[in-house]
Amino acid sequence: MPSDPFWSNIFRRRDKEEADIFDILKKVPIFQDLGRREFNKIESILHRRNWNADEVIINEGAPGVGMYIIVAGEVRITQVGEDGVQQQLAILTGGDFFGEKALLDESPRTASAYASETCKIIGFFRPDLLELIESNPRLGLKIVMRLSQMISVRLRRTNRLLKEARMRVKQVEEESKGAELEQRETEGEEAGAISS
Repeated sequence: MPSDPFWSNIFRRRDKEEADIFDILKKVPIFQDLGRREFNKIESILHRRNWNADEVIINEGAPGVGMYIIVAGEVRITQVGEDGVQQQLAILTGGDFFGEKALLDESPRTASAYASETCKIIGFFRPDLLELIESNPRLGLKIVMRLSQMISVRLRRTNRLLKEARMRVKQVEEESKGAELEQRETEGEEAGAISS
């Protein structure tokens, strides 16, 4: 029977798509240690979805349900400032991910995510992770350990940035006090010169 080029193209395209997704997921820290067999075990619990431009992916303040990995497209991460104005925090593209803290708890989202253009995104959700931990504890533990390492690295980075910001504020305050003291001395000298 001669091979049908139509069907072979469909299967070849699907194999390439799966290989591309595997390559993208291998770059996400929580999936980094997974081999092809382990990936095949979690593939069925990954949710694939396309998002249209300007469509809301997650809303700030909504309960977190899981993380998202961008396969293709661009996502805007925004947050409402104290003044009530929405501020852009980041632009994410293919291979980037967001929302991973929701795999650990369902606390409210601290930012919103919008599709800047048509996006292809994979979702990995907390209930699926909990089921995986029950059905395959070794694989589940591998993912949770990498997740905790990743969050720990981000927390250390945040602490470092906070420390640097505090040092800058302290430096500005000291410079301001020095300038204020210098101005008082200058005003005192001028007042003394006028009275003599």
